[in-house]
Amino acid sequence: MKTCLLLTDRFEPTADLLVAEMRRRAVPCVRWNLDQFPVGSTLTYRASGDGFHAEIFTDGRKVDLDRVASIWCRGVQALGFPPELGVADRRFAEAEAERTLTALYTIAEVVWVNHPHCHSRANSKPAQLAIACKLGLDIPPTVITNDPEKVREFIARAKGETVYKALTQSLDTEPGKSLFTSIVTDKAIGSLDLIRATPGVFQQLIPKAYELRVTVVGTRVFSARINSQSRPETKVDWRHLPFEVDDALDLPCEIESKIHALMKEFGLVYGAFDFIVTPEGRYVFLEVNPAGQYMWIESKLGLPITAALADALSDPC
Repeated sequence: MKTCLLLTDRFEPTADLLVAEMRRRAVPCVRWNLDQFPVGSTLTYRASGDGFHAEIFTDGRKVDLDRVASIWCRGVQALGFPPELGVADRRFAEAEAERTLTALYTIAEVVWVNHPHCHSRANSKPAQLAIACKLGLDIPPTVITNDPEKVREFIARAKGETVYKALTQSLDTEPGKSLFTSIVTDKAIGSLDLIRATPGVFQQLIPKAYELRVTVVGTRVFSARINSQSRPETKVDWRHLPFEVDDALDLPCEIESKIHALMKEFGLVYGAFDFIVTPEGRYVFLEVNPAGQYMWIESKLGLPITAALADALSDPC
């Protein structure tokens, strides 16, 4: 039986769940914590007239890449560098490690969840909105720009209030430094020239009955309701209380079909979608995170997301 390789780090709790599930199924599994690369683990390529070979050595285990059938990829960033490196040496070491790791994208002919190239394509709000439009998903009126005048024109035409979002965001951001979705106030309009250096996302504020986090693994869809309007601090952005979720529910078939179509467009196996459901019952697509966290949903609602991931990774093994 071939092996499943997990690209993660030592402090990723989702990887703990997945390792336990793979072991329960007796599927060979190796966890490679990239915060221990290059110091702490090795990646070796050998090439000659006899062929090409790659191997990983981590935590006392050797993994031949030709024995790997699937890769779960939480990220491909080397973080294990000696602290005594100077700035220039650190920059050089990071570049060399990155080029060594990213060769895996081409060399590893395996099932990826998700392939880094697909993740990169999908991890773009403008690209997501373009595909969502193509597929007929309902989206908020939006402008993404670094031109303050374009934003002022957008706000003047908007029906109701406008919100600002950053193009990048993570629940793993250091406390106190997250850029939450926020209402664009008169004071903020007066400071719009700041976006010339940092383009931003501006959207019409959509009325909410509730919100959805929809986690997709292959053909399986797990939808969770977030009653964000019942809590004052989450009315605009539920991430102010990021691990609150209320119940599971089924999606309309039409919405599920469009979700699967968007996953196919980007080549994703895994994705975490955010939707607004309006008081009139419209399903408004906001974004998809190709590496979004799900453990908080699984732990509260008992949805078998880890098992679905294990299914996707185990089938080719």
